[in-house]
Amino acid sequence: MRAAHSVRLAAILAVGAFALHQLRYLLAPSAEIAQRSHGYMTDLLAPIAVLVLAATIATLLRGTEGASPAGAPLGRRVALFGAALLAIYVGQETLEGLMAAGDVSGFVASITDGGSLALPLAFASGALGALLARALEVIERAIAIVHAEPPRRSRPPAVRGRALPARGPRLATSPLAFGLARRPPPALA
Repeated sequence: MRAAHSVRLAAILAVGAFALHQLRYLLAPSAEIAQRSHGYMTDLLAPIAVLVLAATIATLLRGTEGASPAGAPLGRRVALFGAALLAIYVGQETLEGLMAAGDVSGFVASITDGGSLALPLAFASGALGALLARALEVIERAIAIVHAEPPRRSRPPAVRGRALPARGPRLATSPLAFGLARRPPPALA
């Protein structure tokens, strides 16, 4: 169940990192885009879609197995998701700089020329990621409730009302009650 939880978090972070990168360059285009190609980002859509599918399956599996959600406070989750997305963004920009220009100017470019917009976008994306994680845990809890076994009773249910009459012959009308059986009991010696 821990692996399913990790897959779900990885999917949320992957979608958040993709959204952060695309929003940053959509809102604040820079001259750096002319130098570097960001075409590889569209190639990442298929693996991200597979991760989203895996996260959905992981939520269903955790729900049917009755796994308990982590339950971290929402503010802490927002901060962790935001910091993780910001670290992913800075690392990604640094790698882009190394691959395109061969130097570490990617880190400097990630915070200059509109790159400072990534900080509020990272924490906004982190808040959405934290809310999505919370929603998936609520869904997981609902699935667990539906798939839970009914509680076993340790004692029989209490009887209320009066007893129903017994079915079959009454004792007073039974032939054995008056000694009218076909064969008498054996004689004692």
